[in-house]
Amino acid sequence: MAMFMVHMTHPAETCYLFNEENKKKLKELSSKKEEIAQKHEIKVISAVYPPLEHEIFYVVEAPSFKNVERYIKDMGFAFYNKVKIRHVKNMEESLTRL
Repeated sequence: MAMFMVHMTHPAETCYLFNEENKKKLKELSSKKEEIAQKHEIKVISAVYPPLEHEIFYVVEAPSFKNVERYIKDMGFAFYNKVKIRHVKNMEESLTRL
């Protein structure tokens, strides 16, 4: 499977930490995260965020860009974030091939 990095950013006013409506929606959808990942054939490698910077980073394996896009939408991230999805390679693996 291909690897993708998803970089999401949002303004403070839409952040689930400060916006109760978004918090409620995200909490509901996140309870289904395994089901949503399975539906779109997504393996989450890492999901991190720098506290108070209003950014979220996901690294996932998926069969296609479209699968990642659908996963992000179904997880509810697209409704309050600007989303950038990039195909990436594993740097550690690349270094071993030098």
